[in-house]
Amino acid sequence: MADQSIIDRAKMPEAHNPILERRTVENANRNLLNYLRPGLTVLDVGCGSGAITRSIADKTGPTGRVLGIDPGSTLIAQAKQQANTMPGVAFQQADVYSFDTDERFDLVTCARTLQWLAQPKAALLNMKRFVKPGGHLAILDFNHEKIAWTPDPPQAMKLFYNAFLRWRQDAGFDNAIADNLDELMYSIGFPTVQVTEQFERTKKGEPDFSVASRLWSEVAELRGPQLVDAGYVTESQRQQAITEYDHWIETTGESMTVYLLAVEARQPE
Repeated sequence: MADQSIIDRAKMPEAHNPILERRTVENANRNLLNYLRPGLTVLDVGCGSGAITRSIADKTGPTGRVLGIDPGSTLIAQAKQQANTMPGVAFQQADVYSFDTDERFDLVTCARTLQWLAQPKAALLNMKRFVKPGGHLAILDFNHEKIAWTPDPPQAMKLFYNAFLRWRQDAGFDNAIADNLDELMYSIGFPTVQVTEQFERTKKGEPDFSVASRLWSEVAELRGPQLVDAGYVTESQRQQAITEYDHWIETTGESMTVYLLAVEARQPE
């Protein structure tokens, strides 16, 4: 059983999350485009409110089967509501460590979720069980220690960001999980592992710069109250980070690169 403090820190805030809802396969999980086709069966682990899951289902079509699982009851309720009567897609509240099914899938995908798990190897071992022989396990995640801004963001945001990393680390989360995934995949028995860069880059002048670069203001808005409650930052520091970072985006900010890797393996037949 996971420590309750770890569960509480990993839990996604229940407020509307614009970060989750603007994601699609094309803009946030494009490594899956190598696999998706009509009729495919897919398990989406850590599906959140289901935006990427629905995007997957668009490509597998009514002859496919896509199941999204997430431990958050509110997120699963949102996912079910937004999918409505969309064919070929279903959602289930479930924990990645204990989830079980007799079903086996052509593709098991888990994006930006292992970063919130204190036992990623145990989660990977469980996910591996649900991959058909010849199927694929596709993991996408961050190394938060390798983010790059040009120029540096305001000191208030640096303070918040460093507090965010400490808060995560103190809960047992791996801030550099992306660079450790290949070793984990080998350790659970995959004979070959493929690693590809999926860095998220945004530059001033691009249509989405103000939205994409504002990721960390949104983190301060959504996750920041948890840091305040835990004593890692004060409320005034959180608010200052948002205000000064938004000003950086509007004025001197030129670019942001988020370090993201896709780490994938094929289940032996």
